[in-house]
Amino acid sequence: MKLIGLTGGIASGKSSVAAIFLRLGAAVVDADDLSRQVVQPGEVAWQEIVDAFGAEVLQPDQTIDRQKLRRIIFNNPVARKNLEAIIHPRVRALAEQRIQEYAAAGYEIVVYEVPLLFEVRLHETLRPVILVACDPKTQTERIMRRDRVARADAQKTIAAQMSLEEKRKLADYVIENNGSLEELDQQVRELWERLTGEEDGR
Repeated sequence: MKLIGLTGGIASGKSSVAAIFLRLGAAVVDADDLSRQVVQPGEVAWQEIVDAFGAEVLQPDQTIDRQKLRRIIFNNPVARKNLEAIIHPRVRALAEQRIQEYAAAGYEIVVYEVPLLFEVRLHETLRPVILVACDPKTQTERIMRRDRVARADAQKTIAAQMSLEEKRKLADYVIENNGSLEELDQQVRELWERLTGEEDGR
């Protein structure tokens, strides 16, 4: 079994790439999905978040208001570290469990999709890493469409992340996602052939 890291900036197209890998036969473990699971009402992390940030981060159905929490930590490094200390260890443990399950099931490729892979230094123990990249103009427009925000807000969100140039230096493979879904599909298929070829020792 080959474990592969998948990352990229916000609105770069990570999920689209993960979906293509899934169609090609890989198993995908999504850190964002796991982070939602570990903070469901009744979970230990849910209680710790409420204790740390107050009941105002809850929605009427008692689930965590992720947008509100994001706003709280956006310009507050201490709050961000507190939240990461609650969520990251639990996500890691759940991810390891899922990866082991997929390995036992006989999957040849397992893709671990982590938005902040480089920021949490996961690349130091997980290789290879695929970076999904796109130009700043495309990225900004995608965020504006997806989140219905102004250009300045989209650019502020991008600026808060590690720079694309730095991520390129740290990645083993880069998928450029500035074009159509067909072009993206072709790039992922070519990389799939390369990765499965390496697994076979070719």
